[in-house]
Amino acid sequence: LMGCTHAMQSQCKVPPNRWDEFILIACYLSNHTPIVSQLGHTPFKQWFQQKPDLSHLCEISCHVFMLIQN
Repeated sequence: LMGCTHAMQSQCKVPPNRWDEFILIACYLSNHTPIVSQLGHTPFKQWFQQKPDLSHLCEISCHVFMLIQN
């Protein structure tokens, strides 16, 4: 989580005292991202038996790229 937090924080060029918001975002995204060990399901789906709704996510002044592995 700290690696993701540091990457988001450095890309957005925000003050270091805002790290707590980025760690919460990193944790939230981690729980809503598919994991290979769970057969491609998210922890959220495993717990609640439904896909997470991600329509509320928005950009926080930086561009994000997703790595899609074949």
